[in-house]
Amino acid sequence: PQDAARAIRELQNSELNGRPIFVREDREAGGFRRGGNRRGGGGSHNVPADGTQLFVGNLSYDTNWRELKDYFRQIGEVDRADVKRGFGTVRFTNADDAQAAIERLNGTELGGRELEVRLDEKVGGGF
Repeated sequence: PQDAARAIRELQNSELNGRPIFVREDREAGGFRRGGNRRGGGGSHNVPADGTQLFVGNLSYDTNWRELKDYFRQIGEVDRADVKRGFGTVRFTNADDAQAAIERLNGTELGGRELEVRLDEKVGGGF
């Protein structure tokens, strides 16, 4: 436990291979909170079903998870949205809505930036 706390304290918001990393305590089943903090929220933390989670690139650094979730709600029911500096993920409750979001929102503008929207290739890795 002490080593884990030290790793979180020392590695949080550092970079690995030029990309920011987020370090958090791994919680067993039932230990997750619903809701969110500044980085993500508004849904479950369970591993998403295939084809429901999207990667969203080229986000403004000012975009937060709530804005991202609200923007994608125009397509369908969003289970969860997470944001890191410059990118995020959006999880829909079904794959059809996720596919529709790719088709309709890829290349659109949010916060003055043209979004890259595609299926998340690292599903299960999370933030």
